[in-house]
Amino acid sequence: MQDTYVSIPDGRAGGVPRVAFVGSYPPRECGIGTFTYDVVSSYDSIDPSRLSAVVAMNDEGQMYDYDLHDYQGRVAYQIDADDLDSYLQVADELNRSRIHVVNIQHEYGLFGGQDGEYIVEFMRRLRKPVVLTMHTVLPDPSGHFKEVTQEMLRISAAVIVLAQSAVPLIVNNFDLPIERVHVIPHGIPVFTRKEAIRRRTKKLLGLGERPLLSTFGLIGPSKAIEYVIQALPAIVEKSPDVQYLVIGETHPNIRRNEGEAYRNSLVQLAKELGVQRHVRFNNRFLSNSELIRYLAATDVYIMAYLNKDQIVSGTLAYAVGCGKAVVATPFTYAQEMLADGRGIIVPFKDSAAIGTAVNSLLTDRKKLLQMEDRAYKFSRPMTWPNVARAYLELFRYVSYFRAPVYAAQ
Repeated sequence: MQDTYVSIPDGRAGGVPRVAFVGSYPPRECGIGTFTYDVVSSYDSIDPSRLSAVVAMNDEGQMYDYDLHDYQGRVAYQIDADDLDSYLQVADELNRSRIHVVNIQHEYGLFGGQDGEYIVEFMRRLRKPVVLTMHTVLPDPSGHFKEVTQEMLRISAAVIVLAQSAVPLIVNNFDLPIERVHVIPHGIPVFTRKEAIRRRTKKLLGLGERPLLSTFGLIGPSKAIEYVIQALPAIVEKSPDVQYLVIGETHPNIRRNEGEAYRNSLVQLAKELGVQRHVRFNNRFLSNSELIRYLAATDVYIMAYLNKDQIVSGTLAYAVGCGKAVVATPFTYAQEMLADGRGIIVPFKDSAAIGTAVNSLLTDRKKLLQMEDRAYKFSRPMTWPNVARAYLELFRYVSYFRAPVYAAQ
């Protein structure tokens, strides 16, 4: 193994390292793109005179659909996910640049090659320290998939996970010193929780004083929204004016392969159950400001997810960050975020349990407000300015203190 070292030229321990953030980026519609935008914006706000660089990952066949005009001038480099040469070319450009640290937003499926191995070649080519942010950590990796992940971790000067529960999954399955693993939570907007804001926002959305349930994000079968709709008759019986908002467009990959079959099945199910007037679908990719507006109006946020191993969820982070009462299935991140009375956990695929949990909140305002208060107070360290400061300290560590670039021989 060859260790290459870098240092900040001016040597100021209090400086702000120049960072290249690698990930998908708006207008590409995906959760990683939204995260990358938020972390870049919050990090750059620390010292606007030292703007970071964005390296945008373009989807298969999209290399020339997202030009600099589409990216609104914030993207310095672009990589075609399935073109290895573009990874290497950008790595060479970063090596020649004044960038001090490269931060990769990693999600399986975002990068090309077998099991995403092209990003490993990119990391090997770099002569700058890499901080790897792992948005997904799986519990039982194996085979080539595990080998690719192990090599990413080995090359990285530091690894960020977004939840405490991800740490044992890293250290128990991979050869990585625990001191190179850092927990920095998923960021959340700075939001002021006030009952007057909820009432005012409901009126602005044309909802009056109706009890409001919501689910948002890219829509697909893994969201299991049908179980929420199946719970609605029991909820409507207790709260006749209740409204359930399903906010977000169908996931682009699902829409490309299956069209709107899943969304159409949800619409049909609501009609069959006689609750169609209580369900509203907002079929578009919303901006952060729009999402926050809907969350501000929400009384109960619902997540019926099916993947028990999901280690992080930006939608859940945002809901908790806005001080919402949440009803969720017991996937890993929900169990961590909603512990100690910060939400209600219900079994997978259990509409009756969803209905009971929602009714317990809508019919007991004191219980709902107490749960909101616990969630809101718990999430204050997760605001984007706090997260950006945590990233800054880690970037300083791997740059000023001459953290090695773990490159292959």
